[in-house]
Amino acid sequence: MKRFYQDYNRFRVYQVQHVLEEAGIPCVIKNEMLSGAGGEIPVHEAMPEVWLLDAEWQAKAETLLEKFEQELGLTKDKGDWVCKSCLEHNDAEFGVCWNCSEASE
Repeated sequence: MKRFYQDYNRFRVYQVQHVLEEAGIPCVIKNEMLSGAGGEIPVHEAMPEVWLLDAEWQAKAETLLEKFEQELGLTKDKGDWVCKSCLEHNDAEFGVCWNCSEASE
């Protein structure tokens, strides 16, 4: 299994899961009910996540996610990027992820 997507917005996580499942990509949601534990554990560790059951679906899932975000107008025009390692959002001016120090592509 491979973590694919996470968001503070639980409903956005459900939307992403739905998009993937409609395309035949097997996935599950983890941390679905963990948001109430925020404060006891770090909030970013309690975020709901979509996990791919098999990493071979990664490329197709990324393509679908990009299309989904474009349709919703969620893509950033200024070159912001999402870390491939930890899935954190980073501003365009950063060449290294602020969360895990992974270099941008």
